[in-house]
Amino acid sequence: MKGLSLINPIDPKQLDKETLQIYEICDGCRRCFNLCPSFNTLLDRIDVFEGDVAKLTPADHHRVVDECYYCKLCFNHCPYTPPHQYALDFPHLMILWKKRLAMERGVRWRDRLLIMTDLMGRAGSLTAPLTNRLLENRLVRRLMELIAGVHHERRVLHFSTETFPRWFARRVQPANLTVPIRKVALFSSCLVNYQATDVGKAAVQVLEKNGVQVVVPDQRCCGMPSFDVGDMDAIQQAAKANVASLHSWVAKGYDVVVPTASCSLMLKREYPEMAGDEKTKQVAGRTFDICEYLMKMKRDGQLATDFTHKPGRVAYQIPCHLRDQNIGFKSKELMECAGAQVEVIEKCSGHDGAWSAKKEFFPLSMTIAAKAVRAIEQAPADLVASDCPLAGLQLDQAGASAHVGGKAALHPIQIVRDAYGLPK
Repeated sequence: MKGLSLINPIDPKQLDKETLQIYEICDGCRRCFNLCPSFNTLLDRIDVFEGDVAKLTPADHHRVVDECYYCKLCFNHCPYTPPHQYALDFPHLMILWKKRLAMERGVRWRDRLLIMTDLMGRAGSLTAPLTNRLLENRLVRRLMELIAGVHHERRVLHFSTETFPRWFARRVQPANLTVPIRKVALFSSCLVNYQATDVGKAAVQVLEKNGVQVVVPDQRCCGMPSFDVGDMDAIQQAAKANVASLHSWVAKGYDVVVPTASCSLMLKREYPEMAGDEKTKQVAGRTFDICEYLMKMKRDGQLATDFTHKPGRVAYQIPCHLRDQNIGFKSKELMECAGAQVEVIEKCSGHDGAWSAKKEFFPLSMTIAAKAVRAIEQAPADLVASDCPLAGLQLDQAGASAHVGGKAALHPIQIVRDAYGLPK
């Protein structure tokens, strides 16, 4: 994919040519068979045409693209990614197609609305009691499906009446931070700001317990949802705003820590690939997943180990966007430091934010989640965990928590917070 860029205008002829070349490689390799719906559709359709990728119809191409939810598992699975001479990047190929189809087919108002996470978060939190009740109402959900195409069975995280930034501003800072060991700028994410607020609270509590000074800079949605509609301009705008805010703290010696895997992936990988400027690279180089950061502190002899409660057995689903960061199993290691027995589940949850909320893809997302559920049910556990609150929600809905008394899946940082005996 050396001749194609995510941020340059689309050349349809060049994209068609490169797409067929990549599909031929995929047909010969087939390592990604059953990895995701896109590959199943692609390989099945190639088989129909007896290996002649040139016979794939526009409808075939569109279905492959629409079924891609940018989990990025295929990138690490593929033997032809850079530095191989083919430099194959299937996820970026799909984004180029999403960008092209957005221009050719247009983008539904529903699809644009679903990626306005900051707007929906602010509105949902301001009206949280009413909004949460309406989202639980069957008639309202049926109307949402009829009018907006949002599946009536798609569970959503409740909006918080007190946002994470509001909680952070009013909390009492611990006395042990007069001379901090480290300094962190927390990129909390829109999901944590407005819905999974306890994940942000737990991250701050654990960091401050370990002598880390925490600030929450100005920030906006990382832009990951815009990949769904191929809106690269929106992602570039998000990158520019977030890098400008975070770099001012990095320049003061702060590290950037992120509790959600998709956002840390954006800051570490996607922003530098779209903007090669020095500030973006510096922010990327100082960005860490929350558990990655705490394990870095442990290696440096700075992690407190005075845990008071053992978590027990944990079935831990590692999100796809954390696996793509190639940092190992830091969340597993951290929970084990806290006394947990951890079974790693390397299966995709199939949520992907807006994708699984859509009427046409929700059943498929549940089929994908079923694989993770089966793996969790075969691993006797007291708790289910995932670094992605949306993946945790998906596992809860698909039935993974049934064997642990119906408890909701937790973020590993919440489990570590509880193991320290810190108040919720």
